[in-house]
Amino acid sequence: MKPQCSGCPVLSNALFRSLSSQEIERFTCVFLPTHYRRNQILFFEEGAAQHLFALRSGMAKMVKPLENGKERIVRVLLPGDIFGLEALCHSTYPLTCVVLQESEICSVSRDKFLAFLRANSDIALKMIQFLVEEATQVRRQITSMSFKDAQRRLATFLLSLISADRPSGSGPCRLTLPLSGQEIGELLELSPETVSRAWAGLRRAGLVDKRGRMVVIQDLAGLENLAQR
Repeated sequence: MKPQCSGCPVLSNALFRSLSSQEIERFTCVFLPTHYRRNQILFFEEGAAQHLFALRSGMAKMVKPLENGKERIVRVLLPGDIFGLEALCHSTYPLTCVVLQESEICSVSRDKFLAFLRANSDIALKMIQFLVEEATQVRRQITSMSFKDAQRRLATFLLSLISADRPSGSGPCRLTLPLSGQEIGELLELSPETVSRAWAGLRRAGLVDKRGRMVVIQDLAGLENLAQR
């Protein structure tokens, strides 16, 4: 494994968890890391889909440009996420990807990646299994979110920003929101007023404290219980 790949959160992705160390070595050798600045655009909607990406550190968002000049946030990308997978079967990207903060992103060209899969049928099979699970998870999340009220949607969003390996009982967790209140509303399909009331509800319950974009998760276990109801 390349030294810079040691400890990479991308290797915790579901695609890699079932791979042996030798398979991971073969897989990671095709990705090349690049540093990106805040607000850089990684690719545009309808732009030629020529690369696949893996987010090593930082944060990015997938957006759908609207006719009125605004944009709709579809997904927030966090360390460990693999994206741009549309390049495997489409000639263009369906969304625009914008970097939200200083980020390290690994990429591989579509042609090189497909050639790698053809030469490594065992990993190609696991790639198919990963894509099926990704599609299943997205459908599950959409169904689950549609039945959640505003506070539970907001709690679910906050939990997605917290490291998955952080213990529930390890004390208050501080984080900086990567999105404005309006953007969070767009992502959760809530009005800004509803998002504001949801924040107030979480504060009254003693789950969070918020000052601008700075948030302190005061009761992580309680937030997890709310999101899972």
